[in-house]
Formats: sequence, structure tokens, C-alpha cells
Amino acid sequence: MSDNQSSLDGAANTDSEFQAEVIVEIVNTALRSMQKLGLNYDDALNGILSQVAVQVDPNVMAHASRLNEELHEIYKSLNA
Repeated sequence: MSDNQSSLDGAANTDSEFQAEVIVEIVNTALRSMQKLGLNYDDALNGILSQVAVQVDPNVMAHASRLNEELHEIYKSLNA
């Protein structure tokens, strides 16, 4: 692999990491806003998930379900 390709791959990883951070912050902001409007955390999260489930391609939703099975316990342990 050339140095140029390695640099491009590193930039893509950095972009992906940044995008992931932005998405997490947007979801957290939406959750806080919904809570300010009177929803509890679980209802707000379920509302967002419901809209995503309706709008996303079924293959993407299946991938998300697999991620949930693999990573949910880790997430819970980090936020305990």
C-alpha cells in the first residue's frame, strides 16, 4: 500500500470517528430536548428508534439489531 493510500485510509477513519461522535451528540441532544418536553428517557429513545426503524432500509435495521445483541451489555456496563 502506498503512503498516499495509507494517509487516505487514516483520514477516512478520522472522518468516520468524527461522524460517529457527531451522531452520538445529536442523539443525546434530541433526547435531552424530548425530556424537556415531558418524555422520560426511555420513551424519548423509543420514539427516536421507532422513527429510524420506519425510515431505514430493512438490511440496515437487521445490522443494527446484530450490533444491539453484540454491544448492548457493554454499553450498559459503561453507563452503570
